[in-house]
Amino acid sequence: METLEKILNYSFLDISVKDLLIIILCVLCALMFDKFSQWVIKKIQKRIENDKTKKRSIFSGPLLTAAAKPLHALLLTLGCGLGLLIIDPPSWGKELFDVIGLILKAITIWCVVWYLLKVTDQVTEHLSYKASQTEGTLDDMMIPIVRGVSKFVIVAIGVLLVVQNMGYSISSLIAGLGLGGAAIALAAKDTIANLFGSLVVFLDHPFDLGDWVIFNGVEGTVEEIRVRTTLIRAFDGSVVMVPNATLTSANINNMQRRKLRRMDANFGVYYSTKADQVEQIVADLKQYIADHQDVFGPKCYIGFSGFGDSSLDIFVMVYTYKTALADFCEVRQEFLLEIMRVVERNGTGFAFPTRTLEFAPNSAPLPMHSTMPMVPETIIENKK
Repeated sequence: METLEKILNYSFLDISVKDLLIIILCVLCALMFDKFSQWVIKKIQKRIENDKTKKRSIFSGPLLTAAAKPLHALLLTLGCGLGLLIIDPPSWGKELFDVIGLILKAITIWCVVWYLLKVTDQVTEHLSYKASQTEGTLDDMMIPIVRGVSKFVIVAIGVLLVVQNMGYSISSLIAGLGLGGAAIALAAKDTIANLFGSLVVFLDHPFDLGDWVIFNGVEGTVEEIRVRTTLIRAFDGSVVMVPNATLTSANINNMQRRKLRRMDANFGVYYSTKADQVEQIVADLKQYIADHQDVFGPKCYIGFSGFGDSSLDIFVMVYTYKTALADFCEVRQEFLLEIMRVVERNGTGFAFPTRTLEFAPNSAPLPMHSTMPMVPETIIENKK
C-alpha cells in the first residue's frame, strides 16, 4: 500500500500520477457512456423505422439522427472538463488551466449549437418532403427562408453565449454595436436589401418554384429561393444566383403563368393562285382551328394580307393553350404541316423570290463581243 501510495503521489512538473489517472478515468467513462448512448440511439432509430404508423418520426427521428456526432463531441469535452475540474492545477499552470476551462466551455456551447443546426436541417428536410407532396408551392418557397433565418438565430445566440462565458459583457457589446450601428448598416446595406428582397418575393409572390421566368437578361426556371439570393436554373444547365434585391426593381416576365401562347405562321403562295383558291385556303385553316378548340384559343387571325414582291401573302396569327415548350413545339409542327396540306389540296404552292427576263419577239441573239443590246429588252425583276 505504501508503494502504491508513493507511485500515485509521484509527480512530474507538479502533476501527480493520481491526477493523470483521474483525467484518464474521466475520459474513459465519457467514452463508455458515449458508446452506450450511441447504442441506445441506434436501437430507438431502428424501432422508429419499423414503426408502421410513423407518428413519432417527425419529432423523434430528426432529433435522434442529429444527436449522434454532437453528443460524441460533447461527452468527450465533458469528460476532459470533469477531470480538470477534480484535480488541483499545478502552481505553474493555473492560468493555463483557466484558459483550457474556457475553451472547453466554448466547445460545449458549440456542441449544442451544432446539434441544433443539424436538427434544423433534419426537420426542414422532412418538411420539404411533405411540401413536395402538396399542390401549392408556397410552403416550398417558405422552407428555405425559415431554414436560413433559424440557422442565423441559432449561430448568433451561440456566439453571444461564448462571448459571455469568455468574461465579456454582452450588454456592453450590444451598446458598442449600437454606437457603430450606422457604420455596420452602411457596410451591410446590400445584405439588408437582399433580406428585404426575399420578404418582397415571399409576400408579392411573383413566381413559384419551377416557374419559367425572364428578367434582366436572365432566363430559366426558379430552383430555390434563399434568404439572400434566388437560384435560377438556365436552360443550358448552369445556375444563376440572383440577389433578391434585384427582384424588387426588375420587370419579371413569368412565362409559366400565361394562359395562351402566340404562334405566327405567315406564308405566301404563287401569283398564279386564283382569288377563290386564296379564299378556300383561309377558310380551310379557320375550319381546322375550329375543329381543334381544345388546342387553339378563341383568338385567331387568318386572312389575305397583301401583294408581296413575289407572292400573295397570307397572315396567320393564332394562340394555343399548350404553353409548355414541348407541347407547344408539337402543336406548332402539326399546324405547319396542316398549312402545307391545305395549300397542296387547293392546287397551289409556296412562292419564293424569282427573277424573270422577257425578250421582245423575233429578237436576234446578242453577239458574243457586243456589250450593248441590239433590240429593246424588258426586264422584270421580282424581289422579296
